[in-house]
Amino acid sequence: MGKLDFDTFVLGFIRSMVYKKAMGYREKDHSFDSIKKSSKHKKRRRRANRIDIRKVAIIGIATVITVVCGYAVYSHLPFVKVNKAIAAGNRYSEQAEYDAAINSYSEAIEIDSGSVAAYSNMASAYLSIDDSESAKKVLYDGWQNTESQALLSNYLTVIMNDAVSTINEGNGNIDTVLSVMSVLEQDSSNTDAIQLMDAAYDRCFSLYDDDVNSMFRCSESGCSYEKYADLIGRMLAVYQTAPSDELKALVLKYAVPSSDSFTMNYEDALAYGSVLDNVMNTVGTSDEISSVKDCIDNAQSVQGVFADIFTQLDVGNVDDLRDFVVSDEYINLRNVFLNNEETPQENTTYVAISREAIILNRNDGKFSYRFLDFEENPDTAGVITLWANYFEDDGVQRNSISYEPGSIDGNMYPHTKYTVTYLKSYTNSGNNTKVAKMNYRLSTAITDETGKTTETIVGDWGGTDEYEMDIKTIESRIRA
Repeated sequence: MGKLDFDTFVLGFIRSMVYKKAMGYREKDHSFDSIKKSSKHKKRRRRANRIDIRKVAIIGIATVITVVCGYAVYSHLPFVKVNKAIAAGNRYSEQAEYDAAINSYSEAIEIDSGSVAAYSNMASAYLSIDDSESAKKVLYDGWQNTESQALLSNYLTVIMNDAVSTINEGNGNIDTVLSVMSVLEQDSSNTDAIQLMDAAYDRCFSLYDDDVNSMFRCSESGCSYEKYADLIGRMLAVYQTAPSDELKALVLKYAVPSSDSFTMNYEDALAYGSVLDNVMNTVGTSDEISSVKDCIDNAQSVQGVFADIFTQLDVGNVDDLRDFVVSDEYINLRNVFLNNEETPQENTTYVAISREAIILNRNDGKFSYRFLDFEENPDTAGVITLWANYFEDDGVQRNSISYEPGSIDGNMYPHTKYTVTYLKSYTNSGNNTKVAKMNYRLSTAITDETGKTTETIVGDWGGTDEYEMDIKTIESRIRA
């Protein structure tokens, strides 16, 4: 090997060793870089972990907030608040704290007027404190607002129970019957209501038996013709909607009150006659219905006889009694009583005719009537008395009539009574000559508050030989 080759070899070897060292150094440096890289990776991982924890915390907090907010929103939803109020009311009811329970149920209804449970439970609370009127109102309002048949059924049940209790306590009246009538209006086939109405008939009207005026002419009794007419009208309406034999019998029964005697204002009597016409045309009639109707029709006919003379007397024209007492209308009516002819008007010797009211009297299932006299009706505008007594002068029947004007400013005294008689009697006719002739006699009797009566009589009243005498003179002539 030459020197050049050797030098070249050595130089190559040296370069090779330097390269290896260099390579070795680089490998060592690479390892250090890996450590550095690993450290950085861990730091990144720790940083990532810290970021993940932060995210979880944020998500957790957000979840809690969402749940809390959601619960807050949920708890304020109307149906939730209603249920809470009802639940509170139920707890109060279990503890017999009914006022608090009612307040809770009322709160529920204010939130939701369609809550059937709130109305039902509230009514139960009222019944627990014996306030059936409030219970009925709650159930009725609930039915109106919800159209719940359950609330309606409960409402009708409370009405029926209330009516039964009232009747059993002896306090049944027209209002009791009207309340049961409302049950029939909702359920015309309710047999319990029909039976209760039937049982209540006698007990309802018997409450007014002590005073003939208490049923239809006394505001303090709680009854009135308007209520009675309303009852009959509603019964007819139910019958027309759902006819049945049971309802028919009920209408015919109630068409005439059970009381044996009762008064009615004359105008109410006329209206009652129209009600009975409606009953007869819709349902049918009975002996008592026909009898009462005959009384009202006859009363109207009699009032027609006296209508014009009352008009004249109201303005003080007593003189008009002269023509009226001899009129065919008056004499024909007088003869009905004089001859005991058939009439629903009660047959007496002195028959009062007034315009304010009539009294109806039942006797053996048949009714008669009469008009009220002055004592029975001191507030009258005036009373005419028809005289139906046999009294003949030389075979000529006397015609007599009396009239008592109404009180002045509510004062009954002094009380005046005019009596006009058309008769055959002796009168003075020139030079004291006594002549028998048909003439009118006017008696004026004035009674003061002590009961003392002063009477004056005018003979040949309105005639050419009119004269005045006192009662003592007449009595002396009678004795003579």
